[in-house]
Amino acid sequence: MDAGVRKLIGVVAVAASLVVLIGFPVAFRIYRIPSGGMEPTIQHGERVMSRLSKGPQRGDIIVFDYPLQPSTPFLKRLVGLPGETVEIRDKQLFINGKKAEEPYVQHDDPQTFPRNPDLPEPYRSRDQFGPYTVPPDSYFVLGDNRDRSSDSRYWGVVPRQNVRGVVILAGSWRRGFRRV
Repeated sequence: MDAGVRKLIGVVAVAASLVVLIGFPVAFRIYRIPSGGMEPTIQHGERVMSRLSKGPQRGDIIVFDYPLQPSTPFLKRLVGLPGETVEIRDKQLFINGKKAEEPYVQHDDPQTFPRNPDLPEPYRSRDQFGPYTVPPDSYFVLGDNRDRSSDSRYWGVVPRQNVRGVVILAGSWRRGFRRV
């Protein structure tokens, strides 16, 4: 092999190494999940890998800066986009008046609380919520474990600028990772 080709291969190898070493942490992030609000999709204590995304879609699990404490990363499922009307009736999600199909949702409390403004939170908003129109540049998020999740029903929407990325993998180093 001639010296010019070897030099080119060396430059390409160094460039690829820099992309992996420098680009990987920027394009992907790993977070540990401290709660069970996304069960059964993501288990308490698992890790998730997210990728940067300029435009998350409905159904994506997003990582974001928690609006009440921006230094804390949270993750929830994006269910409402800007301008859409979100409503929960008897534990069922409706978007713009249409029942949403959510095969990933878990309800582990058989009781359904009625619409009653005198109920204290979290019971007032857990099973009956809205209708609520998502403001511009914001997202409405819910946990998959609906009866045990702290989400937009209680603390509001996620501003677009708070979104860190979209979750692509979940799991553990010991048991491996799976696509979500």
